[in-house]
Amino acid sequence: MLLVLTFSVLVVGCSATGSEPEVEAPAAPTGLEATSQNGAIDLSWDAVGEADTYRVYRGTSSGVEASGSPLETGISPAGYTDETAENGTTYYYVVTAAAEEEGKSAESNPSGEVEKTPFADPPDRP
Repeated sequence: MLLVLTFSVLVVGCSATGSEPEVEAPAAPTGLEATSQNGAIDLSWDAVGEADTYRVYRGTSSGVEASGSPLETGISPAGYTDETAENGTTYYYVVTAAAEEEGKSAESNPSGEVEKTPFADPPDRP
C-alpha cells in the first residue's frame, strides 16, 4: 500500500529576508508655495492622500536635498510657518510626504523647490 500525504504552506506579507513588509512611500507633494512676511516664511502645498505627515527641508542655496535633518517634521495638515527665518536672507525649501505604520515610515521624493526672502516691515511714512 502506498500512502501519499500532501500539504500546502501559505506565506503572506513577508519579504525575502522574512521581515515585515515595508511601508510604501507616498507621492511627492505638489503645489509648494511660499509667502514672505516679517521674520517668517509661510509654506503651503497640496495634500497627499497617502501621507500621514510632512517634512520640511531648508537651505540657503538652491538645490536643497531632502536628506539629513529636516527643519521640521510631524507636520499635518499641508502647511508650515518657518518662524526661524531671518529678514534679508534668501531661503530655499522642499517638502516631503511620509507614511507611517507600526513604527516604520517611508518618505516621498521631494516637492519642487521654492525660494523666498523674509522682509522687515517698511518704516512708517511721515
